[in-house]
Amino acid sequence: MLLVRDFVNTVEWQEDADSWSGPEDLERWYSERADIAVMAQTEDDLAQARRLREGLRNVLLQHAGHEPVAGAATELNEALGRISLRFRVGDSGELTIGADDDLVDPLGYVLSAVDSCRVGGTWERLKVCARDSCRWAYWDESRNGAGRWCSMAWCGNYAKMRTRSGKPLAADELSPTRGEYRPARLLDVAAKAGVSMKTVSNVINATGNVAQATRLKVEDAIRELNYSPNPVARALRKGARQGD
Repeated sequence: MLLVRDFVNTVEWQEDADSWSGPEDLERWYSERADIAVMAQTEDDLAQARRLREGLRNVLLQHAGHEPVAGAATELNEALGRISLRFRVGDSGELTIGADDDLVDPLGYVLSAVDSCRVGGTWERLKVCARDSCRWAYWDESRNGAGRWCSMAWCGNYAKMRTRSGKPLAADELSPTRGEYRPARLLDVAAKAGVSMKTVSNVINATGNVAQATRLKVEDAIRELNYSPNPVARALRKGARQGD
């Protein structure tokens, strides 16, 4: 369970901080966190890991009763179809993934951990925070399984203080509940394109030095998600800059 949670939390969207800046970071994570010895990872491996990460995040959103990002299920199923997962029976009858001389897709180990959660009955307790800008994966320890926040000491208390101040979290600050309309956000474009939110912002505003290949990925994600920048938020940011 912890491996799956930590895999999803390798990016902290609230801080726009991704632990996997490049393939070497992914390789290091497999070695240090998952204890998996892997071949040198490539940019394609990194893109695949990010796709699985965000696909699982959307499943955990559903566990918490929230609406997933449009097309998330199709995206995840396509990613799953590219992952090789092979089991072997050892000399003592133990079930293992692959063998020492096999080149096993390390994402198969992550999926094996997901299946262990399912079999152990803990899968539905893995959720994503109700604060839409957070989306941090957490283990719901509440007695009735109705927890909403990754941490009461952080997002939960923040929401409570906002409510007490008379300015509760706005609808677009909370993950939409199942059946509600979910407009794509900057975060969703970044997650789909496999880049940072800053990079998406640079593409939208035609600022910064963005490689052409990256720009095309972001533009494709914008079209596929039908993303439309929030003009009110952009005006507020522009006004804040001018007032500095």
